[in-house]
Amino acid sequence: MTKREFVKLKKGDILLVIRHLLNDNGQILVAENSEWKVMELEIQPHKNQIEKNQRLVHIYNDQNKQSLTISKNNSVNFVVYKRKRGPLPRE
Repeated sequence: MTKREFVKLKKGDILLVIRHLLNDNGQILVAENSEWKVMELEIQPHKNQIEKNQRLVHIYNDQNKQSLTISKNNSVNFVVYKRKRGPLPRE
């Protein structure tokens, strides 16, 4: 996913992992071809005013009950699989 696609993510979008994500020990943290749903969008302000605010996306996998937080820098391993259209229903 490009940085421009990352900025356009909305709650309810489905992402597909296109390559394995590994931890520091080389073990598979997130398997490829798994679907993740965007649950929440968060903006973290920086302490200094020079840098822009950082946007974080909280995603959730229904199959293995795993959650993950991605940012613009590590979103290249994902691709938008299904995009939620229209307004979201009120909860």
